[in-house]
Amino acid sequence: MLIAAPLLLALLVGVCECSTVTYIDLGHAVDENSMHWVNLKPFTREVLHRGYFEHGDYWLESYSFCTPEHLSTHLDAPSHYAEGKWSVADIPLERLIGKGVVVDIRHKVRDDPTAELMADDLMAWMDEYGPLPDGAVVFVLTGWGQRYGNKTAYYGNDNNNSTNLIFPGINPGAAQLLAGYEHASGRRVFGVGIDTASLDHGPSKTFKTHIDLSKENIYGLENVANLEKLPTKDFEVIVMPIKLTGGSGGPTRLVARIPALYSAAMAFYRPASHYLLLLLATFTILILL
Repeated sequence: MLIAAPLLLALLVGVCECSTVTYIDLGHAVDENSMHWVNLKPFTREVLHRGYFEHGDYWLESYSFCTPEHLSTHLDAPSHYAEGKWSVADIPLERLIGKGVVVDIRHKVRDDPTAELMADDLMAWMDEYGPLPDGAVVFVLTGWGQRYGNKTAYYGNDNNNSTNLIFPGINPGAAQLLAGYEHASGRRVFGVGIDTASLDHGPSKTFKTHIDLSKENIYGLENVANLEKLPTKDFEVIVMPIKLTGGSGGPTRLVARIPALYSAAMAFYRPASHYLLLLLATFTILILL
């Protein structure tokens, strides 16, 4: 009985609580409909070949494309706003895998479409959830991402005028807190992301948030998707930009990796061998009793 009981307990725990991983795609597709900074040219694609090969029975599909760096979900390299800092290809690989946190300011944006994440918001977050982890990728959830695909709703106008934009962002004071976080705490901030077209809010003319982060080699992630599907903390972020030599930015595949626990209902999906072992342990206990 002393041998069978631990086995039964382990099997029961395995039925009720199964460790797994959930992946969330945080990126929008790259195509002719992708949102891009208002005064840049859009994505274009040319068909080089699409069809069966002339002298064979196999299919061949090939294209060329032209795109601005800052289109769809993309990375802003530090060199975008700070001379001599990392370009896209310079960013060390280990800084492209980080520990994600989400700061939710949707309540502020409901009252003010140009609201900003303030330093006080970050301090309040840390008071509630603890310090930022070393290697943090900090996401700001504004709710603005739901407007993605509608140019007028997303930018606040339907033309290419970049001086009259309406969307939320990150205040320079919050950027300075993040930029100085390693010096103050010893914990590094790798990147900062947001579900809008820019880290700076729409009315900004100086882009000081970009500048303050870039000077510390902290990259930006813009037009991020599905932030509302993420937990507040304790998930991994995998950042996969195009490895563009000298690039100030580039379209990026962005993934969140979330540890999760299946409920007892998922026990129905366990293999039959699991239940055979469970029955065997049960009968063994009954016999020993």
